[in-house]
Amino acid sequence: MKIKKDHLTSKQKKSAHLKTLLLGIIICSFFVYKYYDNDTRESLLSENYEFTFCKIIGNKTYKSKVNFIEYNVDGKKYETRPLSTRIFNIGEIYRIKYSKSDPEISKVDYTKPIILNKNDFDFINGIVTRSFEKESLSVLSFSYNYQNENYKRDVILEKIGELKKGQQIEILVNKKNPKISYLTKQIKAE
Repeated sequence: MKIKKDHLTSKQKKSAHLKTLLLGIIICSFFVYKYYDNDTRESLLSENYEFTFCKIIGNKTYKSKVNFIEYNVDGKKYETRPLSTRIFNIGEIYRIKYSKSDPEISKVDYTKPIILNKNDFDFINGIVTRSFEKESLSVLSFSYNYQNENYKRDVILEKIGELKKGQQIEILVNKKNPKISYLTKQIKAE
């Protein structure tokens, strides 16, 4: 196969090589920054941290799954938009870990939902429809009927345990927003 000769001048070739080199440097710098940023985040969250609760105030699914989170530390409001494996319902409350030295650095624990008032929830039965478990993620899917409406829900657990497809489970369902529900064991662990 014969390679066609380009018709670039030496000045144009030099310019093209410099642009390629500059693009390579920018890409490498981005990856170095992301690595350093993640390392710094993990370091700040492993030492001198505190817990509070956060509320889901929005979400988006375009190109990636992102939940919009709001939480307060010492009277100051913080918002974050972390990537997530699942989209959660607006109004749900979860435990969040934040750095005491930089409260903007945080990590939501989706395995720890928080119920401020148990009277807002009903105890009912649901049926396990699917379970997914690997080292870093355990997701339990279940379906339930509440006030003659059928719902499906995914919750993130620390461990699936003995729960199997078709098994009946006890769940808590939000009376005002039945899309919000939790495995009863998640709340008892609090």
